[in-house]
Amino acid sequence: MATPEPTSAPRPRASISVIVPSYNCGTRIGEALDSILEQTVGVEQIIVVDDGSTDDTATVVGRYKNARIQYIQRPHEGMASACNAGLDAARSEFVTFLYAGDRWSPAFAERMHDYLTADPGIACAFSNFVHLDDSTGKMLGDQFSHYPEIKRPVLLRDAPNAHGRIPQERAFGALVSCSDIPAYLQVMMFRRSAIENLRFEPSLGPGADTSFALQAFMRGMIVFTDEVLALVRNPTREDALSEGALPVHTLNGLKALAPHVTRERDVTPYRERLSKAHIDAALSLMKAGQARAALRTYRGAFQFPGLRMRKFRGFLRLLVGLPRGLLK
Repeated sequence: MATPEPTSAPRPRASISVIVPSYNCGTRIGEALDSILEQTVGVEQIIVVDDGSTDDTATVVGRYKNARIQYIQRPHEGMASACNAGLDAARSEFVTFLYAGDRWSPAFAERMHDYLTADPGIACAFSNFVHLDDSTGKMLGDQFSHYPEIKRPVLLRDAPNAHGRIPQERAFGALVSCSDIPAYLQVMMFRRSAIENLRFEPSLGPGADTSFALQAFMRGMIVFTDEVLALVRNPTREDALSEGALPVHTLNGLKALAPHVTRERDVTPYRERLSKAHIDAALSLMKAGQARAALRTYRGAFQFPGLRMRKFRGFLRLLVGLPRGLLK
């Protein structure tokens, strides 16, 4: 468990609020809190939002005798609502999230803070990370291997600080196009003024992360680093959904963005990614044995022009998984 912070050499303090939403994670929340307290810069505010836990979360958090830790206990309403409560309580210039059981490397907060303070036009900074398979305890590959699109040099320029890169095109268009949309809040830090009126939509479930992150990408420049600065448990969702179900929630998060995508240069990449999301969700549903729902979802891809080859390949993959007799 946590030990008192050293008093002989106090660390510099940064204007950062860390939101730690948690539900029945008393056995894991210490990992998150320890990694926050071990940062090379001291954060100003640590907001633990207990989403109606029935375990020993309150007892575990209470062992941390640190004035910066603010404990908010509320009825169980889901992670989106818990994150919103944290945003309402945040008072620092920069805001970030860390889920119970996930861990930052000691340099995470300092690196993200440096990026954001270097240029007031940067709304969000995020880093690479590795997955931990919770069932086996094995480390999986780094997340940026799923983002081949953002590694194209023609789309990038160097950030003001070492190791960082910024998309040369509008951030939303560059990042919504990624095969796996960067929407892992555990490795993101936001300028609070850029997301002041932005909140999570509880009705979207796990898709709320995608919707929140993509709306933030519309509000300024984004900087990211290939450095692995966090460890994220897999799966990371509150209800322990299998990864196979996530494409459906990603689709829901993308669909909820429709009223916000108004700039002409954002529309094309958004529609292309939405078309792909329909196909990915359809394949996920087919794999789960929901053939009719899969076919209905696949038809949604044809609301948007283009990508004919992708749609054709998706149809062939659906046919392979189609139960015999369904079309008789």
